[in-house]
Amino acid sequence: MTPLSGLTPELDAAVRDELRDGEELWYAGTPAAKYLARKMWPVALFGLFFGGFAAFWISAAAWGAWFGGGSGKPASGTGPFILFPLFGLPFLAVGLGMVTSPLWVGRKAARTACCVTNQRAMQIQCGRSIKVQSWSPSDLCEITKTLHSDGRGTVLFAERYERGSKGGTRTVAEGFYGIPEPRACEDALLALKQP
Repeated sequence: MTPLSGLTPELDAAVRDELRDGEELWYAGTPAAKYLARKMWPVALFGLFFGGFAAFWISAAAWGAWFGGGSGKPASGTGPFILFPLFGLPFLAVGLGMVTSPLWVGRKAARTACCVTNQRAMQIQCGRSIKVQSWSPSDLCEITKTLHSDGRGTVLFAERYERGSKGGTRTVAEGFYGIPEPRACEDALLALKQP
């Protein structure tokens, strides 16, 4: 079997294993990392401030607890305050995770296949396990396509509702980001949507 265009052997095998009897593959592509990573830049920017404050807090607490706050002599005693600066480490780790989130999302994109078949649209992510998200023809709503200058594009075709922290809900568009040949994907989705 010839491998699917643009998919790694691992993704190719995962897509073929997922196909049901009688299911024909109409479109397959891998998203470009930069388009998914772009969505994470606000998180990374906030992570700079969050992690920076945690680093400042740890250093200030260490200065006071371990070095006597600049008095020229080591802090007296080995009481519980000697461990006080270490409480900032989890916050520093969260900040570092936020700062590096575009890198993690980019790596995830390289292990993702976006597909349209004669039965559904699906996104397959390979990693330690294989995660498959499927949309049936009845899940498809208005198709919105954005073309990028490098020939890739974003095709949004479904919606989901998220519950907010204050009890309200908001609509979130779902689809494929930064995929090759977005027009071919749109054509496949339009054909899938036909009754």
